[in-house]
Amino acid sequence: MLPFMAALIFVGLVVTGLALDVALLAATYREAAFAADVGAEAGAAEVAANAYGDDPRLDADRAQATAIASALAARPRAGRTAVASADPDRVCVTVTDRYQPRILAAIGVGPEVITIQSCAEPRRG
Repeated sequence: MLPFMAALIFVGLVVTGLALDVALLAATYREAAFAADVGAEAGAAEVAANAYGDDPRLDADRAQATAIASALAARPRAGRTAVASADPDRVCVTVTDRYQPRILAAIGVGPEVITIQSCAEPRRG
């Protein structure tokens, strides 16, 4: 009975570790997606001074800088990077984050790189 219980406890710990690491990976993915969305929406709010009306246009330089700053400030995490590209019609933000497994690292599972892209356009509200 003792070897069976030891094996059962070991399997239970491995399954618990897997569940914990998968949940933390999903949380990292959601945070990166949130940061990309926030950056894209903030960048899309940078409308050029003379572009109000039926066809708003972005100030591409300001939109790009604002998008990067907002993406990095939204739920900041060490090691997160953000890259933005903007033109007069839309701004896109790519956020890259790295997840390091906690429990499963003991059995050799390595870090996972998560890359999320989000785009936004200025809209008349």
